Amino acid sequence: NISNSSRLKDNRKDKVFILGDSMVKKVNGYLMTKNLKHQCLVKVRSFEGAKVRCMYDHSKPTIRDFNPEKIILHVGTNQLGQKSTSSSIARSIIDLAEDLKSDENEIVISLIVPRGDNLNSKAKEVNDRLRHMCDTRNIKYIDHTELINPEQHLNERKLHLNRYGTIEFAKNFTMFLNNLY
Repeated sequence: NISNSSRLKDNRKDKVFILGDSMVKKVNGYLMTKNLKHQCLVKVRSFEGAKVRCMYDHSKPTIRDFNPEKIILHVGTNQLGQKSTSSSIARSIIDLAEDLKSDENEIVISLIVPRGDNLNSKAKEVNDRLRHMCDTRNIKYIDHTELINPEQHLNERKLHLNRYGTIEFAKNFTMFLNNLY
């Protein structure tokens, strides 16, 4: 009997892990793998309520046990309501990406999803800073701002994705990966 981790390690396809806060919890890695015609294996790990500093700890077992070729990080949402500045949030995300980067993997940053509350302007500021920092450091990123419409794709509280938002979110990840494979 082969364990899940052994099967993942033995698989010859690239392993892509999406690690993130609660925004990724309903993203279906199996459907993404299927939509990508099994060119890579997509797994999703959600850590609800996680802040960037928590993702350091959450991501280490995935890297150690599965050695993924690509890691997509979706973090920062849970720090918007804190006293952290846009600049410090963006910097902490970049620091995390650079810390997780190795010769064996590629780190991709998923920008913060547009919001429908008073923190949307701060989310835009963080995303603007992330775009600039990623461009100057040659880090790839996935931008959701053109696809996610807060009026159509967020729940009643305008914080989390609704069913349609999750579909668009997953499609955006799939389009990004499809361009790589």
